[in-house]
Amino acid sequence: MTDALFVTIDGEPIAIGTVQKLVKQYGEMARITNVRVSPHTFRHTMAKYYILAGGDIFSLQRILGHSSMETVRIYVEMFSSDVSMQHIKFSFVEHRLS
Repeated sequence: MTDALFVTIDGEPIAIGTVQKLVKQYGEMARITNVRVSPHTFRHTMAKYYILAGGDIFSLQRILGHSSMETVRIYVEMFSSDVSMQHIKFSFVEHRLS
């Protein structure tokens, strides 16, 4: 028995390189272009959408397993449109006037 998420048919953990290779191949099969398709990209995407959905950075830090908040900040770098959207969604002024 293993705690690994991805295992072989024999129940052994799949090597990290194998997972990376498979995710890349699936991205190619899905014809995803102009963006890196990797397990790490999924991790960044999860972190970004966690924050956009209202999650807090302190919980995210624990989920990601980072000891440094500076490292978490790298994960949640947002595009300017995301920041604008969050501002409108949570702005006291916007909610007060409507």
